[in-house]
Amino acid sequence: MVGTAPSSSKGKAEAPAIAKDSDLAIAEREIYFVSGLGADWRVFQRLQLEGYRPVHILWQRPQRRETIEQYAQRLLEQVTTEKPIFVGLSFGGLMAIEMAKLSNPAQVIVISSATTGAQIPAYFKVFRWLPVQLVVPFKQLLWAVHGLLNWLFGLNNRDDCSLFKQVLVDTDPWFLKWAINRVVSWRNQMLPEHLVHIHGDRDRVFPFGYRSADVVVPGGGHLMVLNRAEELSQLLMATLATSPVES
Repeated sequence: MVGTAPSSSKGKAEAPAIAKDSDLAIAEREIYFVSGLGADWRVFQRLQLEGYRPVHILWQRPQRRETIEQYAQRLLEQVTTEKPIFVGLSFGGLMAIEMAKLSNPAQVIVISSATTGAQIPAYFKVFRWLPVQLVVPFKQLLWAVHGLLNWLFGLNNRDDCSLFKQVLVDTDPWFLKWAINRVVSWRNQMLPEHLVHIHGDRDRVFPFGYRSADVVVPGGGHLMVLNRAEELSQLLMATLATSPVES
């Protein structure tokens, strides 16, 4: 799963505004969330992390032939905290790792993702040679095959399915094409320090990730941050408490 690029089109969801000063007394530390392929900040909206203020990294439109490393450098322009904490979902997990390799984070948490190139499923290669001109009709077909996608992403609740469907519709086709190619060609073998990998054993998008994960969620699907948000909130709070760097 990858992520939606920001757009000025009317009706598209905007990321939450920066917290007011009165909120900062409660939210003690920023935590940077990086969403996935076919997702945006809305998949994180049910998480409850006391003592942390979520900052959602916004996707930028990729430049032609831009590498994942170059793109990660651009996204780091949105990070204003020293020793940041990154939480990446799916493709956002790949990006969080690439951003970590270019910075000095306190902690990196990847959810429903891969940590090395060896964990990228072979089926992604099917999409690598998808012609750009086919991306738009492919996106339109998402409306027709949303039932299959709901199964793939582990969703069965009506509200969850409706939200996911709208997020997919908002996805920028250019970003989708670029991101799929970057997933397929990802050859990472370097793991950043203070990395924690959380994965569900029913994840159908990255089906083998749980085999080497630090935390395995029984029955967890690809979008468990959405449909099992309470449980994931507890896991994240427990993981954040193990950070070796003082806040």
